[in-house]
Amino acid sequence: MDDFTGKVVLVTGAGQACGRVIAEDFAARGAKVVVNDIDRETGQETATRITDAGGTAEFVHADVSKEDEVAALVDATVATYRRLDCAVNNAGAELTGTVADSDAAAFATLLATNLEGIRACLKHEIRVMRANEQGGAIVNMSSVTSDLTGVPENGLYGATKGGVDALTKAAAIEVAKEGISINALAFIGADVGGGMFTRFFEMSHVPKEQILAAIPIARTCRPEELCAAVRYLCSDEARYVVGTTMVLDGGFTAM
Repeated sequence: MDDFTGKVVLVTGAGQACGRVIAEDFAARGAKVVVNDIDRETGQETATRITDAGGTAEFVHADVSKEDEVAALVDATVATYRRLDCAVNNAGAELTGTVADSDAAAFATLLATNLEGIRACLKHEIRVMRANEQGGAIVNMSSVTSDLTGVPENGLYGATKGGVDALTKAAAIEVAKEGISINALAFIGADVGGGMFTRFFEMSHVPKEQILAAIPIARTCRPEELCAAVRYLCSDEARYVVGTTMVLDGGFTAM
């Protein structure tokens, strides 16, 4: 589960926060990592951090809300490393506010990145993984605000993540016999700077203390805990885990 030597891993939205932590963790365990982000500067910074630490990484720019760019991203991965073994579809956007005050245009933008982006990534990752003799593994980043629970002023974001869970289940069933495992990871937020959880606290009227008080373990997820969950879902040991949404929330949804 901890050795990814020789594996090719694509991480979208890896220019900062959780995506960067995940990409660096895979590289530290021997993987050849394709770092993707819409922000060229931060994406290249992640790739440079990995190579400076002795790892292997390439940055490929793409906006996951545009299918042609997703197709080019996946093709570039194969052109560089000859294969794709694991993909972590992490790129996403955040939007806070009540449903009653919601804006259609803003929601459309959110849908384009968080849901259409996942659909496009799944389509093209599956396309190239079918050529692998050993298949592959895909992890879609979801959220506890999907169909698991409701968080005030986070309903629009949660709706997109509920869609991610639905896509994950259907796609997983469709390709299970082909050696490709697809799962989602719903987590409540990690202690990484600049992440969506941090921005949610900044944008929302819900006090941070109120949310932390609702987590039985009384803290957010640590980076090493997030990475361990992602690695497990991408590992050979998890090949019998199909179409599930793993919950990593310190007991938040068990309340």
